[in-house]
Amino acid sequence: MAARAAQSHVGMARRLATDPDARERRRRLLAIPSSIRGVGDAVLQAAALVDGATAEAKAAGAQRDEEERAELLRMLGVGDGPVPPAYRGQLRQLEEQQKRRATRAQRDHLDRAMVDLLAFYRDVVAVQLGAGVDLVNADVEEAVHALAARSTAEQTLRRMDAIGEARVRLAANVAPLLAVEAMLIALRPQG
Repeated sequence: MAARAAQSHVGMARRLATDPDARERRRRLLAIPSSIRGVGDAVLQAAALVDGATAEAKAAGAQRDEEERAELLRMLGVGDGPVPPAYRGQLRQLEEQQKRRATRAQRDHLDRAMVDLLAFYRDVVAVQLGAGVDLVNADVEEAVHALAARSTAEQTLRRMDAIGEARVRLAANVAPLLAVEAMLIALRPQG
């Protein structure tokens, strides 16, 4: 399951195989398409998805950021006391680099979520077209078949296009919440 879901991403496969929290996050992510009934649901799910990506990025970088800050202060000969004005610029520069790295990490987490959603919809359209191929997301086969039964292949392809557009917007530095909201609104059932 982990190898298939990771789609050739060795680090993700390892994480899914060994980290129950990663499997749970993925399970919640793949439940989103079935849980969106309208715009309100889409907006709430978007906020949760962006908040989750932000929290993951902060958690992943917090210890590293603190170690870098301590190392810089040690190299500058500053103890635990106040930072002298002459060194504040260097500290500010480090903090700006760390903030940019956290933003990249957040966007990477969101992009990975979008890749997982694309794989989910790939499975849906494969079922709709009777392609007879193995599902990437065999662990959520029931949800794939349920969504395939209540939508058309054309709707599924439009949803995949919306995810692709969200990835482009995210790469173009659009505010993550706006990009994810627009994407999830496009995923809601039509008619």
